[in-house]
Amino acid sequence: MMWKTHLLFGFLIALILLPYINPENQILYVAIVLFGSLLTDIDHPDSKFGRKLKIIGMLFEHRGFFHSLFALALFTVPFFLFNLDYIAIPLLIGYGSHIFIDSFSYQGIMFLHPLSRWKIKGFMKTGGFAEKILFFFLLIIFLWKLFTF
Repeated sequence: MMWKTHLLFGFLIALILLPYINPENQILYVAIVLFGSLLTDIDHPDSKFGRKLKIIGMLFEHRGFFHSLFALALFTVPFFLFNLDYIAIPLLIGYGSHIFIDSFSYQGIMFLHPLSRWKIKGFMKTGGFAEKILFFFLLIIFLWKLFTF
């Protein structure tokens, strides 16, 4: 999926979960969710973070380790261990939303990488027509949720 689809989906999930999580600082909560929704692509040399940390793209294959449950745990568990739930929970939401929505693409994700190379694959081409339809659909839901919040 394209970065804008990840941001929109992450933002939508953040809004939906907002009343259940009830963070003290809603702006920080949303900012961390958005950060997490883009962080997952750190292994892609052309991504927002990958351009800054090219070495990661050289060492890891795209949609490998960083699109797995193990990376999700690596980035979130330390914050939970130090009782920094205000960081851990939104990071988990953003990072998890990215992995979830990438599972709908042709390229798929290796959910258990590096233990397994088995992929969950979807039906959408990244940047293709189906993703544009999904983006539009998510945008409508996001705007509805935002204005009925």
